[in-house]
Amino acid sequence: MRNKEEKRLQRVVALFCATLFALFSFLFVAVYQSPLLEVLYDYVATGKLDYNGYLVAAVISPLLTLLALWLNRIAKFQREWTAMAYLPSVLLLAFITDIDRSLYVGGWSSTSWIVIFSVAMFVYAALAFVLQRVLFEKIKNLAMSTNRMIWRNLILFVIMFCLAGTLSNGEENFKREALVASRYKGGDAEGALAVGYKSLDASRELTAMRAYILAKENSLGERLFEYPQLYGAEGLLPFAQQTSPLSSDTVATLLGDTIKENENTLDYLRRLAHADTLAVAARDYYLSALLLEKEVIEFEAELARMCGSYRADSLPKHYREALLLLKEFSSEYQLNLEDSVLNSKFRSMREVESKYDDALMRNNYVRKAFGRTYWWYFLYGG
Repeated sequence: MRNKEEKRLQRVVALFCATLFALFSFLFVAVYQSPLLEVLYDYVATGKLDYNGYLVAAVISPLLTLLALWLNRIAKFQREWTAMAYLPSVLLLAFITDIDRSLYVGGWSSTSWIVIFSVAMFVYAALAFVLQRVLFEKIKNLAMSTNRMIWRNLILFVIMFCLAGTLSNGEENFKREALVASRYKGGDAEGALAVGYKSLDASRELTAMRAYILAKENSLGERLFEYPQLYGAEGLLPFAQQTSPLSSDTVATLLGDTIKENENTLDYLRRLAHADTLAVAARDYYLSALLLEKEVIEFEAELARMCGSYRADSLPKHYREALLLLKEFSSEYQLNLEDSVLNSKFRSMREVESKYDDALMRNNYVRKAFGRTYWWYFLYGG
């Protein structure tokens, strides 16, 4: 009777562990690390078929669960130690989602994973041996409630799940870049732009991806400075050697020509802007580059050259903001801007500035109220 109860209890615990791991691995692959796996898939399969994270998870999760169950036929983890049977599967889960920039630039090393697997499998085998030969013989006749066993296994799983999250790729900016690529590819431009929206440590790659999406949406002059700009004009373009889902060739296709060797971003965009045929995106990139370099006088001259006679009120928001700044600091420039809202907003910013003598406090208050304007970038950022 005692053996029957013990077997029934073990089946309940084994079912709980299998279900919990299967659920965790499914969500880990289908949701948490899906953008990284999609980036890997697109790089390897070159986009021949659409990536489906739920389908991939539906394959990986059962395979890893079955692997753990099969290994446990040898290791024989049971009772409150049943969760340990899933250690190899947890490590494999972390391994397949450890995707970083080495996917593009090379240099990935297997040494660390060889060490991790070797140490983990030694612990796995040693623990299985000790438990089988020593501990289980002593406790097999001791009564233990189902709840107590489940709670102890749950604690082990929490530790292992944290291990999976720690060992898989933890570079936040690369995850953001992968998520931006995934959302934009799925047709969600706004969702892509919202990734890392409030982050003040955006990578150059992420900054370039935002600029590319805004240009494709014809919103570069309207929204560029709503996002942190930490790299000046250089942040408009990805690195020549691909380090993220957005390649320099993709941007060059949009702009109409590739950048030359030893040519900086501003000179490259200036060359495109003076070419016989000028793409709209190249024009917006060039004007944005001038704003990013705070070349407001040249910006106004180039705007007039490329657009001829223009009405200031019809220009994108950041262009109007730049012209209003130019009017403020240059008595030679006359601006007929009927946008009363923008004029009022600019006066409000100047009033806020005048309230604080301390530079740091002034910077913080102006950023809080006007951080999404070109004015803040020109006066305090960059």
